[in-house]
Amino acid sequence: MARKHGKDKGIIEIPKGSGIWWVDISIDGQRRRWKVGSKTAAKAFYQKLKVEAMEGRLFPEKYERKRVMFSELAKDRLALVTAHHSRPKGENHLIERWLIDFKDMDASKITPSMIENVLTEIKQEGKAPATVNHHLELIKAMYNKASRDGLLSVNPAAKVKKYKLNNVIVRYLTPQQEVSLFESLSNTYHPIVKTAINTGIRQGELLRLTWDDIDWNTGILTVKKSKHGQAHRMPMNSLVQEVLSEAFKNRKTDRIFPHDNSRMRKTFEKAIKAAGLAPFRFHDLRHTFASRLAMKGVNDRTLMTLGGWKSPAMLNRYAHLSPTHLWQAVESLTEITPSRRDFSNATATKTATEEIYKKGENS
Repeated sequence: MARKHGKDKGIIEIPKGSGIWWVDISIDGQRRRWKVGSKTAAKAFYQKLKVEAMEGRLFPEKYERKRVMFSELAKDRLALVTAHHSRPKGENHLIERWLIDFKDMDASKITPSMIENVLTEIKQEGKAPATVNHHLELIKAMYNKASRDGLLSVNPAAKVKKYKLNNVIVRYLTPQQEVSLFESLSNTYHPIVKTAINTGIRQGELLRLTWDDIDWNTGILTVKKSKHGQAHRMPMNSLVQEVLSEAFKNRKTDRIFPHDNSRMRKTFEKAIKAAGLAPFRFHDLRHTFASRLAMKGVNDRTLMTLGGWKSPAMLNRYAHLSPTHLWQAVESLTEITPSRRDFSNATATKTATEEIYKKGENS
């Protein structure tokens, strides 16, 4: 057996420590990989292949790669997601969509053009570009795993480009709109919405919180597993502490917010329509949290820490300044401009302009 850098050449253990050995060789530009089993068996098979290669008998039909159906890739992905993700249903519908077109196909026969055609169909079905990209990311992941496992050598999805996104969504509540929302929303859901506005915590994370996640001594609320898989510690302001203290007195379960996800979503959407705030999602309360802090002059570093954002680019998707706030910023320049003439109607103009921006902001 040939050795390279102290290791047996041509055999590899996948994954490491599993005890499952593969033979991996390349002859005349053709790379093949076979799953064998024990290391001893892999060495023997490798030697056999080398002999056949020298005699010009390598790659006969019996060694041809076993055909891998796309449905097998989908099955593997579903098993992986179910085992490692807290919400596997989020990918189920994406997998099902790919199965509509590729279920009974040999995965090695699927081309980049075929994938692009399906993505075009998904977009024509009315899906947003971000959703289309989620479909693309999924099929890329499926093929990457198949490649790592030695089932396939080419990932056709790798050559498909994502749709360009416009992620700047300006949706946040003004104080007046917040009042309208609470007037239209059942009192049962006031605590979770108030907490969302004042912490920026996502809906799913809020629904998973338990009373053990609160440290009343330090005033810290801990999300044990955030969207990024890491713990996120959030200081509670006085309003959140008041809301949760009251809820603690009337607690009936270990969960802080024992709401059914589907029922809460429908109730929230109904309140949004009744308040005339559509389109507005629960997730936009996170925009509200970030925007209000930004308008209070909180610096980006602090904002990123509080919201759990990894980059300024991500923060920019959430933190927005109101028209009034922006106007007040540029208007402040007039207070230090030496050359400005003392127009008699300057004060009246300023007052009128403020009213115009406030009306636009509250509409």
